[in-house]
Amino acid sequence: MLECDTGGDLQSPPCTQRGACSHAGPERGTSMVDTAGTGAGAEGAGTPSEPDGPTYSELTIFDLAPEEDSGSDTLGRYRYQAEVAARDCLAMLTQDAIDSVVCEWHEDFVVTWTDGSVELVSVKHREGTQGPWTLAELCKSGGLTHLFDRWCACECAANVRLRLATNAALKPGKGNAGVLARMCGPEPAVTAGLTVMAEDIARQMLKVRWKQPYPNVPDTPVCKVADIQIPAGFVDKVVRFLGVLEISCKPPHRENITDVNIQRLLVPAVEQLKLAHVDLKNTYRAIVDRIERANRDESDRGQLAVYIADPSRVRHSTQMQQRIGRRRITRDIIRREIVFTSVPLPTFPRGQAPVVAPGGAKLRRKMRRGRVPSDEVAFAERLRSAWYTTWSERRSGLAGDEIDLLNLSTDVLEMAFDCRRHARAQVAEGSEFGIKMNDLLAERLKVDALPSPPPFQLNHLHLRGLAYQLCDECHFFFSEPFDADEEAS
Repeated sequence: MLECDTGGDLQSPPCTQRGACSHAGPERGTSMVDTAGTGAGAEGAGTPSEPDGPTYSELTIFDLAPEEDSGSDTLGRYRYQAEVAARDCLAMLTQDAIDSVVCEWHEDFVVTWTDGSVELVSVKHREGTQGPWTLAELCKSGGLTHLFDRWCACECAANVRLRLATNAALKPGKGNAGVLARMCGPEPAVTAGLTVMAEDIARQMLKVRWKQPYPNVPDTPVCKVADIQIPAGFVDKVVRFLGVLEISCKPPHRENITDVNIQRLLVPAVEQLKLAHVDLKNTYRAIVDRIERANRDESDRGQLAVYIADPSRVRHSTQMQQRIGRRRITRDIIRREIVFTSVPLPTFPRGQAPVVAPGGAKLRRKMRRGRVPSDEVAFAERLRSAWYTTWSERRSGLAGDEIDLLNLSTDVLEMAFDCRRHARAQVAEGSEFGIKMNDLLAERLKVDALPSPPPFQLNHLHLRGLAYQLCDECHFFFSEPFDADEEAS
């Protein structure tokens, strides 16, 4: 399946792509690495000639550190691959189907889905002067052979999908890369000639194998490409490989990807989440920087994709879970990177009539039992309505809303209980402590005092409104507990 576009939006986001997390041969470097030529020692080291030396099967690309290249062009390519990963991370803000994005070592990234499937994504940037990809170039330097090898390393599991994401066009014509892209995926647009195409790809991969020792590609004698004898069963395996592969031309060029991602992905996400006063440029920069930090976590090396694809491998390995955790980017992490401007947030949204929150009777009874003055009770009702209006306006409508509300409510409840303990300690034993507790709530319940950032921008009065709503729902009292329903009757 082919997806070609210059940008992408929330209606056709990058998370609908299918692909793989890999780079081939001498182009390999660190994760999110230069796609044009660093890291020859990573996979091109070959097998030592000494008979008593280690065989390739005893080596992995993670045993050798990628070569250093401090050139600005290389750094630009690192950044580009992080920005391609940012497209999937931004999609997480509004799509519950994506669980996380995991950055790889010597790879690009892995998208994990809530249905248990994973998508290995390989990113290839190509300069405009290089022209479109040919079939042979895709297999040699376009990452297709490396993608196939990583898929085999995952034991061709049914839950593994692959995506090759590139900014470049694909050369049209019979038997070339453009036709190949239309033959990929579970519902290919072109099926005629699939076996012939698979044979051509198999020969190109076998040719690549002569110089790059991929363990899951058979080693055949060097000869003319047309004369290569394809091992039995290899073409069938390539056909299966194409069935889970997507070649996507959706990522923009390096010069344009920042603006495209902000305008077509971040802006619609901010609008859908109803966030106010978001600093778009600094937010996007913070998200890409966070992805790059995950890429630079080189304290441990390992082929994470294999473990991510098969959770049973990692279930009892605390060390591997920690490695994956350091590289995992979740929805909550992306939300914490959102940068807000310093514009004060009004308690009630401007331009609309205030909405009165339903309920409130139990809150009034509890505050009255705690001897809270009537004017402060009325103010509490107003703040509860402010919270009700704000939550109604800013919730995304997705399943994640309930978790966001649960986390925020838990933090507010913890602070309310802390205020109650201090209020009890500051009054005579047996005295009503509701007045003091309400004073402490006003003093301590602040946004910057929360243990974790709220899911969207709030002010201090909104938090107090949520606290009063939780009181109305009987999560806490302003006095010793009593039956609020029985008192009403």
